[in-house]
Amino acid sequence: MQNTSQLYQQIIGQEGHFFESKLVIDGVTYDKSVLVEMETSVAMFSGTPEIGKAVSGQISVKMLAPSAGIPTMARMEPYVRAKTATQTSEWIQQGVFFIDTREMTKNEAGENVLSIHGFDAMLKAEQMYNGRITGNSTDIQMVNEIAYQLGVTVDARTTAAMTRGYTIPFPSGYSYREILGYIAAMYVGCFIISDVGELRLVSILELPPETNYLIDQTGAAITFGGDRILV
Repeated sequence: MQNTSQLYQQIIGQEGHFFESKLVIDGVTYDKSVLVEMETSVAMFSGTPEIGKAVSGQISVKMLAPSAGIPTMARMEPYVRAKTATQTSEWIQQGVFFIDTREMTKNEAGENVLSIHGFDAMLKAEQMYNGRITGNSTDIQMVNEIAYQLGVTVDARTTAAMTRGYTIPFPSGYSYREILGYIAAMYVGCFIISDVGELRLVSILELPPETNYLIDQTGAAITFGGDRILV
């Protein structure tokens, strides 16, 4: 899990702020001078709330092709920071991904443009269960084992939320992803890989109560004459 600074919150609450991006690939940083487009997504909901899923995040990048080659399955870490004309926030990580496909084209200037598509560690969960647990376990024991098999750690919010101690039968014949979906359903949520690359349970029960107040980008209520505005 990660926190943003007060400066970041202050900047995104101002009119005229903008964001700057960079991408780190296997330890090499590529900034706005070579990045053409970069987009990440985690489709946890498809129009309506859904539960019992283990969702893989994706990244799509277009960049001027670097002179040095990029390895197969290279690790990609996108970052953004908020800016105004006079202020700049810290860099905020936006996920950990691994290259799946790539394509080389040329732009109008004749420069080579590399298009990359990648997925996060959840895609590794497609493999069948072959873990160290060989009998029944508790829900959090199984989640910790799956995280180990995926090569990630468990988000502290996941550990804090999973307090029911449900029994998980030995999952013979199931994939890691199916097991995660089964456990997520018990907690009315879905599993994702967080912005810092940790296994994260997101439960619908975490959603704040609906207020219908008009809010700004930081989630603070917009007021008029000291009164909050209903929409």
